[in-house]
Amino acid sequence: MILKKEIIEQLSKELSLPYTGIEQDWDIEMADSNRIDDFLEFYHQNDLSTDKKVAVISLILASYEDFLNENDLEIDDRWNKIKFILESERLIFNDLIKYWSLSNEVEEDNLFRITLLMRNIK
Repeated sequence: MILKKEIIEQLSKELSLPYTGIEQDWDIEMADSNRIDDFLEFYHQNDLSTDKKVAVISLILASYEDFLNENDLEIDDRWNKIKFILESERLIFNDLIKYWSLSNEVEEDNLFRITLLMRNIK
């Protein structure tokens, strides 16, 4: 999913991210497993456009993937908050759900840590 440059610039300022303008995968490069709660709070406390919602959720998912990898976990309590957002506005996030779900991949070695969780989004 391609995120709009102006949205990325705005969110980077609003979230105090170390954005330089040369990032190719903004959500992955700006992901921060220590700020998942901040990103969730920002999502809930602001009236975001659809483009901003997609960008923030992209950042949250990449950050959560990092968190799972760093802590060798399968899930934590924040997953329910993330899942609720994804399910409540599934039409907006459908491309992200498909991306992280890797629906055509069966080899477990080729999955993201978050993939099995994403496959359970209804």
